[in-house]
Amino acid sequence: MDSAAEGGKRNAERVIATVMMGAAYLFLASAYFSIAVNSLALGLLALCWAAMMISRRQWGVAATPLDFYFLAYCAAEALAAAFSDHRAEAIYLSRRVLLIGIVYFFASRLESIAAARKAVAVLLGSAGLVALLGVLKLVTGGPGENTRLGIFQFYMTTAELMMIALLLAIPFVVHAGTPRKIRIAAALLVLPVAVSLYATVTRGAYLAAAAGIVFIALVRNRKLLIPFILLVAALLVFAPPYVGSRLQSIVDIHHPENASRLILWETGLKIWAAHPVFGVGDIDLGELLRQYADPGYTGEWGHLHNNALNFLVTLGAVGFAAVAAMFVRIFMTEWRIYRAVRDDWFAGSVALGALAVFVGFHVNGLTEWIFGDQEVVVLFWVTLGFAIAVGRLHAAAARGEG
Repeated sequence: MDSAAEGGKRNAERVIATVMMGAAYLFLASAYFSIAVNSLALGLLALCWAAMMISRRQWGVAATPLDFYFLAYCAAEALAAAFSDHRAEAIYLSRRVLLIGIVYFFASRLESIAAARKAVAVLLGSAGLVALLGVLKLVTGGPGENTRLGIFQFYMTTAELMMIALLLAIPFVVHAGTPRKIRIAAALLVLPVAVSLYATVTRGAYLAAAAGIVFIALVRNRKLLIPFILLVAALLVFAPPYVGSRLQSIVDIHHPENASRLILWETGLKIWAAHPVFGVGDIDLGELLRQYADPGYTGEWGHLHNNALNFLVTLGAVGFAAVAAMFVRIFMTEWRIYRAVRDDWFAGSVALGALAVFVGFHVNGLTEWIFGDQEVVVLFWVTLGFAIAVGRLHAAAARGEG
C-alpha cells in the first residue's frame, strides 16, 4: 500500500475512533434521560467498533475472566428458546444477551486512566443533572401527597437509576485519598441523587441503596455505619405519612402489593414444575400466569417480580445454574479487582462502586424483575466494564506499561 493510501486509512480510522468514543460518551450521558438516544448511541458505538476492527484486521476485544460464563448464559438462552412453546418470542427477547457487549467495549476501549475518569464523570454528571431536575420538580410543586417522582422514566425505573448513581458516587466521598475538589463534587452530587431517590417512594430501591451503602461501609470504613443508621432512623421518624406507610409496608405480608408478589411467586413455582429443565423460554409470562394461577387471579403482570425466580421459570434449572454461576463469577471478579486497586482513590472507588451496584442490583431483584429493565441492566453492565477496565489499567501501570 502506498503512503497516500496508508495515510488515508489512518485518517479514516481516526475519524471512526473519534465518532466511536463520542457515541460512547453520548451512550453514558443518555442513560439517565432517554432510552431511545441511549439505544441509538449504543448501535452507533457498536458499528464504529466493528468498522475499526475490520479496518485494522485485528480482534479488538479484550478477554475477561467472565468469557466462559457469558457464553454459558448465552447457551442457556438458546436452549430455552429451542425448547419453548413460544420460540419466536423467546428468540426475540433473548436479544438481551447482546447487552453484554457493553462490558467488553468499556473493558477494552478505555485505554487510559484519563479516559476512564472522563467516562465515569460523564455518567455521574448526567445522573446529577437529571437528579437536580427531580429536585426542581419537587420544589416547584410536584410530586405531591401520595405521588411518586419520575424523571424521564417511570418512577420505579427512576428509583433504580438513582440507586445506581448513589452507590457509584459514595465511594469517591469516603475514600481517604480522593482529592478534595473531587470529594466535594461527589458529595454535592450525592445530595440531589439521594433526594430524588427518596421522592420516588420505591421500597425495593430503598432497600437496595441501603444494602449497597452498608456494603461500602463494611468494606471501606465501618465507622460510617453509625451516621448511616442515625440518618435512616431520622428518615423513619420524620417521614411524611405516605412515605412512612410505604416503609412500614415492607414488613407487612398482608399488604396488597406484598400479597400479590407471594401469589406471583407461588404461581411461578407451579410453572417451573411443569417446565423444570429448560424453562418456558425468555418470554412474557402473563399468559402462563393466568393459566397456572388459582381462580380469581386478576393480575396483568408479565414477569415474576423476582430475578432468581424469573430466570428459573424462563431458563429452567439448567439456565438458572448458568446464570447463578455467572453472577457469582462477576462478584468474585469485581472483588479481586477491588482488592488489587483499593488504595488508588479512582480505581478503588470505581471498583467498590461496581461491587455496591452489584449488591444493590440483586437486593432490588428480590422483589422486581430488574434484569428485565433495559435502562437498569445497561448500567449494571457499564459498571462491570468500568471495573474490569480500571483493574487492567492499574495492573498495566504496575508493570510499567502505563
